[in-house]
Formats: sequence, structure tokens, C-alpha cells
Amino acid sequence: MPISVSLRWLAPCLLSVGLAACSSPPQRAADGQDPRFQPASASDILAQTSWDLARWTKPDGALRPVPHPSTRSRPLTVSFIHEQGAPRMAGFAGCNQYSASYTVANGLLIVRDHPVATMMACAPGSMKLEQDFLAGMTRITASSVDNTNNPQRMTWVLSSGDTLDFGRRTDPIVGGQQGPTKLVYVNSERVPCSAGAGRAMCYQVRDSAAQPWQFWYGEITGFHFQPGIRYRLRVVEVQDPNPPADASSLRWVLDAVVEQEIVSR
Repeated sequence: MPISVSLRWLAPCLLSVGLAACSSPPQRAADGQDPRFQPASASDILAQTSWDLARWTKPDGALRPVPHPSTRSRPLTVSFIHEQGAPRMAGFAGCNQYSASYTVANGLLIVRDHPVATMMACAPGSMKLEQDFLAGMTRITASSVDNTNNPQRMTWVLSSGDTLDFGRRTDPIVGGQQGPTKLVYVNSERVPCSAGAGRAMCYQVRDSAAQPWQFWYGEITGFHFQPGIRYRLRVVEVQDPNPPADASSLRWVLDAVVEQEIVSR
């Protein structure tokens, strides 16, 4: 049989095999996790962290004066958050609040657009510092943290040769006695439940994909829930020293959105 005829005969067969493979149900991992779950940002170790600028070193080694809490001055800050899966950075630049989108690729912090800031005027020195700080964000050539599991120091190197060192801030929303970090699944809808003396809307949560859903009667601080999306979160368990009446003293604070999946209705 001529080669061209053989290829024409094989093409429909290969196509049918490919379609059959595409139509087969996805395989599940050994722990029961659905592989359709995609990490929101598997390499983003900065998610849900906040920082103060502690030191600005010029290329010649001289230190540029920056505001610092020890001098009763408001420091320059940056916080990294995930809003419905979209990474955003925001903070105080010296005069104004700012925000920008970012990504982390191979450990490098990349600010994806020029930061948008409010328009308040202040002293010329503070304005100059703010302008240089915001401009420097888009010129980061190297970035690093001291500990990938629990970073306490972050460093940026700018294309100008300047080096910015940041110290980790204590998350003000945690409060109370901090407990362990854990991974939990959160279902795609909240459901009515009995809470104390009345009715409430509860999250459905579980520790693994093989377990049944259970009610979580409290809130998840810092989590922006969107119906129709199933999540896997890394949360910190904390003891609330002053819980509301008829409420649990245990609450969760979001550390990071690990995975999310759109659930078809």
C-alpha cells in the first residue's frame, strides 16, 4: 500500500483514539485529590505576608534615610494578598497608599504594572522618597527571603544597584494565641446551619478529599469567598481571647490560597 494511502487510513484512527483519551474521566491521585485542582500560585511564598522597609542601601554602600517605627515615623510598607486568585500588592509609600499586580517566577518578584497611588501631597523629601520607591518596584532585578517556610526578611535589588531590605510584620488580624497551620478544603457554596441560638450560613470544610464535608461555624479571616469555586486553603488556627457569645474560641486566619477549582452547576 502506498505510504500516502496508509497515512490517510491511519489519521481517522489516531483521531478517534485521541478523542477517546480526552473523553476519559480524569485520574485521581492516591490521596483522592482531583487533578483538575490547579495551584493558585504554587511558587508564591509571599502570599498573605506584610513587610516594613527597614533599610535602603545605595550602590556605594551609603544608607538612604527611611522612616522607621523606632523614630515614631510611619514606615514604607508592602503587603501581598490574593484577591479571588489574583495576586495584588499594596501598602504605604511615604505619602500615599498604592497597589499593583505582581507575580513570583522562579523566586523573583515581578511587579506587572506601575503602582497606582492616591494623590495626597506631602513634604518634598517624602514625595521624592515615594517616587523612587514606587519606580523601584518596576525595576527589581533580584529578590530573596531568608527562609522560604517562614520568611522574616525580604531583600530587593534594583536595576540602579540600590538594595532594599524589609522586615516581616506581625499580621494584625491574627491576634490571640497562634496555633498550628493546616490545609483544608472549602466547598463551593455556603449552606444554612444552626449556630448558637439562631441560624447562620456555614462553610463546608474537610481535611482531605476523601472525607465528608463538615460545617465550619466561624469565619475565615482574610478569605474572600466566591460561590462556585472550590478551594484548598492554608490556614492558621488561633485562639480568640474574646469570642462572641455562643461562638467557638477557635478561629481560622487565611495564610494562602493553595488551590481553586471552578465547579460547574
